[in-house]
Amino acid sequence: MKKLLRILALLVFLVGLAVSGSAAPALVSDQAGLLRPQEVKTLQQSLDQVNRKYQVRLAVVTVKSTGGVKAGQFANAVLDKIKDSNSKGNMVLLLSLKERDWYISTDNGMRKMITDKAGIKALSEKFLPDLKKNHYPEAFDQFAKGSDELLAYYQKEGKPFDPADRFNPLALAIAAAVSLGIGFLVRRILIGQMNNVLPALEAGVYLDRDSFQLENSRDTYLYMNVTRQEKSKNESSAVDDRDDDHGGGGGKF
Repeated sequence: MKKLLRILALLVFLVGLAVSGSAAPALVSDQAGLLRPQEVKTLQQSLDQVNRKYQVRLAVVTVKSTGGVKAGQFANAVLDKIKDSNSKGNMVLLLSLKERDWYISTDNGMRKMITDKAGIKALSEKFLPDLKKNHYPEAFDQFAKGSDELLAYYQKEGKPFDPADRFNPLALAIAAAVSLGIGFLVRRILIGQMNNVLPALEAGVYLDRDSFQLENSRDTYLYMNVTRQEKSKNESSAVDDRDDDHGGGGGKF
């Protein structure tokens, strides 16, 4: 029964999108009422600018609750409803206020340009700080800007963004050589300042025979009790609902 109610809640929302969107669904659907009319208009313009620039379709959808439906499944259903089959890629950011869930759903076209792991992680790092502070207009603006940056990277490099590409072996070697040089110089300076210490010819010189004498030693164990407690799982990330037709990822805010 609960599962049926969840499906019905999702269907009602999708029907609402179809009615309000007519021929072309809006890029911003603020069902949770987080934005003022002018903020909706500004966000709509920002998303539209990115869409025209890269021939994609980005959208932002907020709901008061997903009605028990997992955020990933909800976002995937929304994406299927509003995507443009003529674009190079489609992506929607879903925000569920009651559950404090966010989820980004992508189709296979967008998935090639913004990957499920590196791409979604880099994008979420842009808007999550503002989202956690309930600065919703700023968070959505960062979503648009972050998408622009990742799509620009793909357009320029011909491949999706990957943090590993930032690694430069030559720079690492130079940094290591400089660090070793500085360490060697500091060591020489410190050794030169140790003028009150002289090396001993025999190890016995370092021994003070009158300082301590151990006559008896014994280890006594009264008991041993080992307690194991399972670590609580990190609930900051929602379950991913990726499949053959959908990519993305999400979490809590």
